[in-house]
Amino acid sequence: MGYAGLLHHLRTALLIGFLIAINVARAQDLESDSSSAPASTGSDVSQEIESLYDKEEEKQTVKPKEKPRADRQAPKEVTTLSDLATLAPFDDVAIIQRRFLPKTGRFELSATLFSNLNNPFFNSMGAGARVAYYIREQYAIEGLFTFATTSSRQVTDDIEKNNGISTDNVITSKGYMGAALKWNPIYGKITWLNKAIVPFDLNFSVGGGMTQTTEGESVPTIHLGSSQVFALSKGMAFRWDVIWNMYSATATSDDGRTKEKLSQNDLFLGFGMSFYFPEAGYR
Repeated sequence: MGYAGLLHHLRTALLIGFLIAINVARAQDLESDSSSAPASTGSDVSQEIESLYDKEEEKQTVKPKEKPRADRQAPKEVTTLSDLATLAPFDDVAIIQRRFLPKTGRFELSATLFSNLNNPFFNSMGAGARVAYYIREQYAIEGLFTFATTSSRQVTDDIEKNNGISTDNVITSKGYMGAALKWNPIYGKITWLNKAIVPFDLNFSVGGGMTQTTEGESVPTIHLGSSQVFALSKGMAFRWDVIWNMYSATATSDDGRTKEKLSQNDLFLGFGMSFYFPEAGYR
């Protein structure tokens, strides 16, 4: 064995001895750790497993719904800002925009020009005036007065001139005076030529009064009406009206000697202005 072989065997032995020393040191460390730490029992292991299951169940458990507060009251009509505290959030609160043109406790004075729509033989042109008092925003008591002048249409003159047929038995109205209950259930806004927003109210009325006919007779009348009011300010508005009056009146027969009762319907369309007073201070 030469010098090189002896050196190789010596180096291998040193390496093996070094590895053995390291393993012995590790074994001693493990023994010291195991002797100092308490031994784990089967019960300890099971408790740890159960705690892990408990934590997982807590994550998956759905929280119960919140119970209603004991101090919450039943929903009621909201009249003041403090009443909002008694309402359930998003359940009882509704946002409704106020009317632009307030009416409660105010008078409405209106003037209109109108014409008849349903008489094929005569034109009736006239004017009307209204006075209303609003008990609430939606309800009012109204007094109405109209007067009209009547002229024959061209077809009426032609029939009488060419055929000798008289139209004296056609009933026309000279005026109407009565009262009505007005209901104002609809309000909103419209655009005017994409330049302005115009608030409006749409109302309906029913009532009664007396109609003065061209025969000089005053007869009981049933009145129905509707109007749409376009607010220009809180004290002034433009309006259009539809008036429907129904009554029975005495007319002269074709022979001109006898009288007969005829049912009549007068339908008028009018345009005008409304003014409201006193000045509104609660909007």
